[in-house]
Amino acid sequence: MADETRQLAQFVAGLTHTQIPADVRGRAVDILIDQLGVEIGCSQLPWAKQVREAYCRIGGTPEATVVRYGDRVPIASAAFINSTFGHSFEYDDANPLIHGHPGAELVPSLMAIAEREHRSGREFLTAFVAAYEARGRIGWAVSPDMLERGGPQYSTTCGPFGVAAGAARLLELGAEGIRNALGIAGTYSGGLMQYDHGGGSVKRIFAAIAASSGIQAALLAQAGITGPEGILEGKRGLLRIYPSHYRPERLTADLGEKWTILHVLFKPYSCCAVIHPAIDGVRKLVTAHDLGAGDIETIEIGYPEGSYDHSAITSPKDLLGMQFSTSYSLALTVLKRRNTPHEYTEAALADPQVQGVASKVRLVKEAELDRLFAEGHMPARVKVRTKSGRLLEEMVLDAKGSPGAPFSNNEVDEKFRSLVADVVGAEKCERLVRVLRSIESLNDMAELPAMLVVQEGKAN
Repeated sequence: MADETRQLAQFVAGLTHTQIPADVRGRAVDILIDQLGVEIGCSQLPWAKQVREAYCRIGGTPEATVVRYGDRVPIASAAFINSTFGHSFEYDDANPLIHGHPGAELVPSLMAIAEREHRSGREFLTAFVAAYEARGRIGWAVSPDMLERGGPQYSTTCGPFGVAAGAARLLELGAEGIRNALGIAGTYSGGLMQYDHGGGSVKRIFAAIAASSGIQAALLAQAGITGPEGILEGKRGLLRIYPSHYRPERLTADLGEKWTILHVLFKPYSCCAVIHPAIDGVRKLVTAHDLGAGDIETIEIGYPEGSYDHSAITSPKDLLGMQFSTSYSLALTVLKRRNTPHEYTEAALADPQVQGVASKVRLVKEAELDRLFAEGHMPARVKVRTKSGRLLEEMVLDAKGSPGAPFSNNEVDEKFRSLVADVVGAEKCERLVRVLRSIESLNDMAELPAMLVVQEGKAN
């Protein structure tokens, strides 16, 4: 062992704002904007309201703010609620190299700490980048085999470590305090992935589990609780227990030079990210050849192993299941030409037309795509056979929004507007975009949450 956990803690503690390349800082701001847009836009979904009600009922010291509603609750509760909002409809950022949903894990948790501790925007963003890289290195070290074997889930497994590292930095615990926080976070690491076969709204809280447990780990470290040495690389550590292959070198190789945040994926579609290349391929074919549902005989989607079992629900029973169903998502693509949150509804789930098109979709594993998946791509091969006998084919290596076909800053801002403008009004939405784009100049992060609250009587 080379004491990789301690090296990672030292990196998180020592990273300075000036050491962060401009493109990395820019992507960090993009993630902040995307995540807050989803938090505000998805905060009225049934499970989002249920979580808010449950945690507000618990009560506690008013330390941090609930987005949109303005409730003041303890930092771990605020992180749990806001993270649930941000992961409520499979519309938040992902990362095909490290997997999971780092934005929904890190933004709500570190914002809650920064609000309570009155950190500056620059301090927040530096801690966010450091925490993202710690989270990213851990996710990369267990990929892709942890996903291919069916879990445990990345946000609940790797997320607590990233949040603990960032929270401990904002609490100024130093390198040894961060190492202890990482060691404690290992106690919270795990989480089963049956949702991608059986649905369930509990998936909506997976990033929230990382957000709140990571904060708890940091607070316990601050209180004096110690964690085991080698929680990541040790004999009973994360890298020995969960993945099929032991790769501790990924935790520290080229640290500060290679940045996993640059592999971020922003979602144009409100469903599991591995389905996105199939959507892009089908959209291109049906548009180019002017195909309607009645023109299509079959749709075959070739996936790598890591994508296949993660998106293979054929008879979803709820909206979560629908968002992890390639067949139902492609039915929406064919029928609606869109896969935004507006298309994933209970009505669409029960629609005979949607069910009919979904029944034409077949998934196959393509072993030759596995190497591309391991390299950080999420590929899909699309084959559409028409009733006239034509076979149309499209290979998609990188879906729109992924590292190979990235969102621009303007596209991130437009997605934010699509989620936020109707909630807060167009004028306030534009003010928010300007504030978030210049977050590094904000003197006190405690000023930001009030800007994210809808005026009393308008949030419901």
